[in-house]
Amino acid sequence: MDQEDSKAYFLQIYDAYADDIYRFCFLKVSSRELAEDLTQEVFTRFWQAVREGTHMRSERALLYTIARNLVIDWYRKKKEQSLDVLTEKGIEFKGEDHHEVEHTAQMQETLSVINQLDDVSKEALLMRYVEGLSPRDIAGITGDTANAVSVRINRALKKVRAIMHTDEVHE
Repeated sequence: MDQEDSKAYFLQIYDAYADDIYRFCFLKVSSRELAEDLTQEVFTRFWQAVREGTHMRSERALLYTIARNLVIDWYRKKKEQSLDVLTEKGIEFKGEDHHEVEHTAQMQETLSVINQLDDVSKEALLMRYVEGLSPRDIAGITGDTANAVSVRINRALKKVRAIMHTDEVHE
């Protein structure tokens, strides 16, 4: 692939996944600035892989793997910090509509409950229901089997339901 083709390919992948990678990073670190920095680093590393001619079976899986590893590295360097609930970083209630406010409050409560789970369960739920990844995609990122990921997601949902004392989880 020549330089122009590589650039076009990179820009196509960036356009397709930049927002998703940013959202993934933001949910992990609860900081807009840090999420922007991590997203930039993800695509810097992806560009390096493109320039080196690395063969990729799934660009999406590679991007999420890079993002996940960068977040893990950041937390290792900042052990004293934990993943904060989004409200502690300032979710704003947008609009006047009480349905919007109620929906936001439900999301806030659900994220707060998810934050109580162990890191592996939390990550599986966020990747599945926030990022929309399939169990097979998650398995490709985490190195687990798709079956193990599905079981983890189901168990995590049961824990969330038990904590919320309800039969439904607000997605």
